[in-house]
Amino acid sequence: MLTKRKNEHLMLAAIFFFWFSVYTYPSFLSSFVVDSLGATKVMAGIIVGSYGLTQMILRIPLGVLSDLLKRRKMFVTIGFILSFTSSAGLALIARIIVHNDCLNGLAYIVLALRCLAGITASTWVNLTVLYSVSYHGEEVAVAMSRIILPQYGSQIIAMLLGAQMAEFVGEYYAFLLASVAAVIGIIVFASVQEQPPTGRPITPQDLIEVIKDRHLLNATILATIYQLVVWATAQGFVQNWARDVIGVDKAQLGYLSIAYLLPSIGLSQLNGKLLIKKYSRRSIIFVGFFFMAMACFFYPHTNSLASLLLVQSILGSGVGLIMPLTMASAVENIPNEKRGAAMGVYQAIYGLGMFLGPSLAGVIIERFSVLANGSVNTEFGYSANFYFAMSIALLGSMLTVFLSRNIKGAV
Repeated sequence: MLTKRKNEHLMLAAIFFFWFSVYTYPSFLSSFVVDSLGATKVMAGIIVGSYGLTQMILRIPLGVLSDLLKRRKMFVTIGFILSFTSSAGLALIARIIVHNDCLNGLAYIVLALRCLAGITASTWVNLTVLYSVSYHGEEVAVAMSRIILPQYGSQIIAMLLGAQMAEFVGEYYAFLLASVAAVIGIIVFASVQEQPPTGRPITPQDLIEVIKDRHLLNATILATIYQLVVWATAQGFVQNWARDVIGVDKAQLGYLSIAYLLPSIGLSQLNGKLLIKKYSRRSIIFVGFFFMAMACFFYPHTNSLASLLLVQSILGSGVGLIMPLTMASAVENIPNEKRGAAMGVYQAIYGLGMFLGPSLAGVIIERFSVLANGSVNTEFGYSANFYFAMSIALLGSMLTVFLSRNIKGAV
């Protein structure tokens, strides 16, 4: 029988490999499908956004089903297997490109494989509930800030290694690295012990009551907004701006991810240990959205890798302030036997932001890159997208005040 501490350590290690297997290649995925497969930016946006769309569709059913079956671990194991399938498939496509000039239809296969990665990410519902089941009340916010370290830490390492491998030895090896991480994750996660939820099975009426929870609704709305901004910029087309406008190579694209993720980790940890003890959640989240809006304003004014890294860090700081508090608010008032449904609602709806962010960004960039005189100016299109994202972040700051004005200390 594992101790609670050892079991938590195994889960944190599994979380590390879970996200490592998914985030080894996003830093160059959009440029890969445009440059190597000949896809349009709209298609690239759809491929990137399909990751969020899949989660939006599946996370509520997965959360509810895990509550009904009172099993979480099974779903996460399936997620690891699908992550392996997705990255191995992408590796095969990268190998085909090297030996075959026929690119017809490959972009659609990449779309399907990216959807598989989205299914993997959908099981994050089950993994976060499996992790949070031992915590109650205010302990949840502290626990959720702790989970950020392996989640984002793995993404930093994965994106850095993936970008370096894509630049110097080829995308094939970066995709292969993701496959290896998924296999290791399966092995580590096999030792995790599950604590099944107690109480009666969830009913349709219970699900309605969960959805009506004010804390969950408010947290979900704000999370959707910040995800939309992130996936229109840092996880979407900032890499294309860096490559097309500033001239950054593939290896350096990984540094952009580090600049975004490191502040997210730091501020998340500070959130759990200090900030939520001194300031209201409303104030912290408001400042987070302000940081994100400021970053989006400055993106079009960056003209070097150094300046872009600085702006990325500002955006990441905003995410670090917002994410753990919205995640905690989504479940801390929900009984353990209903947390799967609550987390499913939260993550499914914010998946809408993950889909709309890159999808709208691709359309905006394509539309505004063509000027009135018929000439093409891609830089103008990128700038239009950044200012669009800025307006969404400002909307988030206003909604933070509106949604939480009658809720003391919460979102």
